[in-house]
Amino acid sequence: MKKTTIIILGSVIFLVVFFGISLLTGYNKLVDKDVSVDYQYSVIDTRLQQRYDTLTQLATAVNGFQAHEQTIYDMITSAREAYATAKANGDLQGMIDADALQSIALADLLVLFEDNEPLQATQAYGDYMDAVWGIESALSEARRQYNLSVQDYNLYVRKFPGVLYASLYSYDKEYDYWKVGADATDVPDIVFGS
Repeated sequence: MKKTTIIILGSVIFLVVFFGISLLTGYNKLVDKDVSVDYQYSVIDTRLQQRYDTLTQLATAVNGFQAHEQTIYDMITSAREAYATAKANGDLQGMIDADALQSIALADLLVLFEDNEPLQATQAYGDYMDAVWGIESALSEARRQYNLSVQDYNLYVRKFPGVLYASLYSYDKEYDYWKVGADATDVPDIVFGS
């Protein structure tokens, strides 16, 4: 009887330790994936802020070059306000929509630059264009990395045993992917020269 009790007690202790370790490792993995999504979101947020600031500088640089500059300036201002409001409210969908508005405004601004030879000849124009392309490239990569983190998280919390850990620890069942608006992917018509 004593040997049976020791075997049963040993088995129970083994199961408790096994499940305890499983809960800890599962929780830690869930935290790692959640923090990765948060980090990648912060990278996008930083890149959007950088673009927000650069677009303001670009709009100032083109001031007075064409009559429709005011329309583009108004688009940039609206996109910046939408971004600031969404960021202040922690509204991810609002930030995604503002990102799309900024992309459209940037495309129109690029058309304005291309149509103005005096502006093209300035060093500031070249510097701004280099900065814009660098920011857009970094922003594109940040969106891609964010979506990869979201995909990794979503797969983990949908599969076994991750689904159990997500439910047990009250984590989100999934995160939304960062999607650029449909209008932002339209290629603008650029006319070189007069």
